[in-house]
This record gives sequence, C-alpha cells and structure tokens, in this order.
Amino acid sequence: MKTYKAILFDMDGTVLNTLDGLTNSLAVVWKRHNLPVLSSEDVRLCLGYGYDGLIARAAPHLSIAEQAELTEEFKNHYSTHCQNGTAPYAGIQEALGSLKSKGYKTAIVSNKGQAAVTSLHDLYFRGLAAFSLGATDAVPKKPQPQMLYTALNRLGCTPDEAVYVGDSEVDKVTADNAGLDSLLVTWGFRDAAFLQVLHPTYLIHDVAELSRIFS
Repeated sequence: MKTYKAILFDMDGTVLNTLDGLTNSLAVVWKRHNLPVLSSEDVRLCLGYGYDGLIARAAPHLSIAEQAELTEEFKNHYSTHCQNGTAPYAGIQEALGSLKSKGYKTAIVSNKGQAAVTSLHDLYFRGLAAFSLGATDAVPKKPQPQMLYTALNRLGCTPDEAVYVGDSEVDKVTADNAGLDSLLVTWGFRDAAFLQVLHPTYLIHDVAELSRIFS
C-alpha cells in the first residue's frame, strides 16, 4: 500500500462516540421550544455537517431564522456539556499511540465547534494527536477542503502524503476535494453498506485494522 506521513482523523463517529451527548443536548433545546424530541438513531443520520447542518436536518420545517436561533442555543449548551455521554471508541487511544510511535503525524479535523473540540482533545487525545482542529468562522467547514489544508500545513505535509479517516459521506467528499486518500470506518454514524458504495480508498470494520494498515 501507499506510504503516508500524516493521518488525519474526523472526530465524531471516528475517534469519539459522541452520539448520546449530541442527542441529549439537542433534546434540551428541542424541549425548550416544544419540539418533538428526536431519537439517537434519527440524530445519527443528521450528523457530519456541523452544528448548523445538524439543526437544518433535524428541523427542516423551520425557517432559516428559526434554525439559526436553535443552532446558537445548541452550540452554547453542547459546548459546556460535550464531555457528557461521550467516550473514545474502544482501542482508539491505543491505536493513536501506536501510530505516533511508528512516526506518523496525526491530527483530528472536525466540523464540531472549536470550543468543544478543544475540550475533548484535552480530555482524550492530548499527547496522542498533535492537535484537534474544529469549526470556526474563519475557515469553511467540510466538505470544503480548507480545514484539511490547514491541518496539513501545520503538520508540514502535502495532500499526497496524507490520508483522511472518517465515518461518513462528508469525510469521503472532503478527502476527495482536498486530494487525499480516504479511509472510512464502519463503527461510526453510517452503515457499512452505505459507506461501501462511496468507494473509499480503504474501508475498515475494526479499530485494530488501523495498526495493520499503517504498519
């Protein structure tokens, strides 16, 4: 297989299982506005597009202005509660440590807001990944390629030296737009059959496969 210098990871559904935390924060906001609370399975299918994308998919019947209000409320609540209902997938911290020991440069690039990303990085990935880059107003979110370019620039690598690891169609399109190979994982927020038809460079079903692929 191709030799890489850098491995970039998505956060939600890839290195962290954040579904319960996101579902709980959304429920808090929904109850304030007397909206029917969504199940975690419904929320799962809305994820991958950042906070505004989540709200737009969870409440498509609302106006743009109403969605913007809910997005702000959700961001404020989730930023201070993001550690609740969240945990790394089994074996992922060990896998990141192994990749670092093998000399790979690693970082996390997420459409989640930077405040929550920083909090979760400090809790779970400090010393395992060089940094975690979250969404800000300064850089367009995935699937635009700029976040990956920013991360690669900080790591001193080029797109042809890197692979992006994610769990959704957003991650595949982002990798394509940035000129990176893609690795999709089936333990996250999309089903294996759905991911297979996207034709990623690699498709894996178990965290242990990361160490085998990047030997």
